[in-house]
Amino acid sequence: MLYVASSGIAALLLEGGRTAHSHFKIPVPYHESSFCTISKNTPLASLICQADLIIWDEASMLHHHIMEAVDHSFKDLHNSDKPFGGLSIVFGGDFKQILPVILKGSRSQVVRASIEKSILWREITVLYLC
Repeated sequence: MLYVASSGIAALLLEGGRTAHSHFKIPVPYHESSFCTISKNTPLASLICQADLIIWDEASMLHHHIMEAVDHSFKDLHNSDKPFGGLSIVFGGDFKQILPVILKGSRSQVVRASIEKSILWREITVLYLC
């Protein structure tokens, strides 16, 4: 199991947690066709391929291009067309608390950047905590 978070503070609260950017080599800046810089046949690629679950905290603050970059990269690592290469990922977050940061962005730009606007969203099962 791998534990990551979208912010450094949240990562500190997870046992063995790291930021997703650090762990998955997410590019900065990112764009709609970004890939993570994870080379095959590396210890990191092996770790990701051996993981049975990824817990990703504060996912609500992700830009959907980041989630899609991870998806593209995991598909490549797993040689699979399934979302995230078939790897199970639990995204945690509160959409009423933190949304993606868009510099000088309008409300509609922030909403369009949300992971709910990703093409992957229809593949995600949403569970609510009461």
